[in-house]
Amino acid sequence: MGQDQLRNTNIYFFCETGAHKDKILWIRRFIKGKKVLDLGCVRHNIEETYKDIWLHGIIKNEAESVLGVDYLEHEVNELNKRGFNVVCANVETMELNEKFELIVAGDLIEHLNNFGLFLERVRCHLQPEGTFILTTPNPINVMRFLNVLQRGKAGANSEHTCWFTKQVLSQLLERYDMYIDEVDYVDDTYQYYKNSTILWKPFLLLNYIITRIRHQFAETICVSIKLKQ
Repeated sequence: MGQDQLRNTNIYFFCETGAHKDKILWIRRFIKGKKVLDLGCVRHNIEETYKDIWLHGIIKNEAESVLGVDYLEHEVNELNKRGFNVVCANVETMELNEKFELIVAGDLIEHLNNFGLFLERVRCHLQPEGTFILTTPNPINVMRFLNVLQRGKAGANSEHTCWFTKQVLSQLLERYDMYIDEVDYVDDTYQYYKNSTILWKPFLLLNYIITRIRHQFAETICVSIKLKQ
């Protein structure tokens, strides 16, 4: 998917200066010409890697170089056969013996067992002036609140182990000598309700209005992180 096509989607990220579209566009701001490490690059299964909006494929096209990491051995082998540079490793224990200008963890941290081990590995592989970016679902979300009202549960992915807010992430990063340099929010809630009944339409409209008044209610948190010097 090209940048013009992405601009025509109905996904927005929010920052202090206003509304912008799509978390992939948010990530693309950082990757141009960089040496990149992409963690959890498969994104669930091999079928995802054939999509135009597969993040690792976009990074490969725009970065100076990219190394992918994922623990799914079969998928990693398939990607290497297709010409990608991917290693099979656990992001909590990996040792790659090189450092990167940019480390990307798109919707990954909420799947992990040990966040501290993960951040230690990120520190080990990030250049001193480099940037670490991550995206993760926002627990303080309008549709999750409405899901609790209707269904009695927030509708978390069955593979998720945690939720993070900006404040919680900031405290966790502080313990590993990192800090948040920038935080933005993406309202991509609609993707989870494509096949829902028409009864959800008013709630999606309510979500649309509220997230434009208070962007902290949007579906996804996008954070850029720096090492303390």
